Amino acid sequence: MKKFIGIGIITLLNITFFGCGASKAQNSHPFKVLEATYAIAVGEQPDLMVTTLKITTNNKEIQLDSVYFRNHKAPLKLVESDENSVFIGSFIFSTIPHDYILHSDPKQEFGNKPPVKVLKLPFELSDTEAVVSYFYKDKNNYYKILGVKEK
Repeated sequence: MKKFIGIGIITLLNITFFGCGASKAQNSHPFKVLEATYAIAVGEQPDLMVTTLKITTNNKEIQLDSVYFRNHKAPLKLVESDENSVFIGSFIFSTIPHDYILHSDPKQEFGNKPPVKVLKLPFELSDTEAVVSYFYKDKNNYYKILGVKEK
């Protein structure tokens, strides 16, 4: 009986100590987002709009991979900067709805554009929030940015 109590106490202490350490590691990030802004512009074609997201971080050693913003995902590219790391991601939206021709003759349906897939994000985000993914210590991590401002 004493063995079971001793094993139970040791297990409880291990869960307590290691559980606290794991939750602390998940909340700390090796960088800080200094600024996050976006701008909306009309694309080269009149029916396209481009949203460009700019993220500035304080750690040049961390490479951001991609960004989730307003139900879309885009890869991030590093832009040359002297002091901080600046990453740019672009989202392209169509401003006209897609009308599809449905006909029993497939030749009549020629010219239909493929359907637009709606990306199901693994995060719940408001219009002023974004999530970036990055690799640190061989693990894929996520950082939620609050208060993304429009330029």
